[in-house]
Amino acid sequence: MTQPQAEMLDLYRAGLKTAADLLKTSLENAERLQSQQLVAIRTAIVEQAKSASEISSARTLDELLSAQSRLAGTQMERVLGYWSELLQVAGQNQMALAQAVTATAGVKPPEKKQARA
Repeated sequence: MTQPQAEMLDLYRAGLKTAADLLKTSLENAERLQSQQLVAIRTAIVEQAKSASEISSARTLDELLSAQSRLAGTQMERVLGYWSELLQVAGQNQMALAQAVTATAGVKPPEKKQARA
């Protein structure tokens, strides 16, 4: 195999490895995101049961409004926490992609040979 062909094969191989690494990273991040969503859903189910119990046990309008206020604050915290985790996963995915691109950029393209005069 000639030198330019060998270098092109190395570049091609590096590109395939990078593509495989990017796919693996994306799938791992999708799995992590899905796990976080599942935890969020399970937590919401438990919290919903607690909320229903708390609201049904309210005896006065003041107790009901107080329970509603607490629940609204808790729900807002949960939503912000969920979005924070979602953005963190997106940031980690971007970092992994940037690292893969940087690693690929480290592969030197084939050098052109100068014609002899």
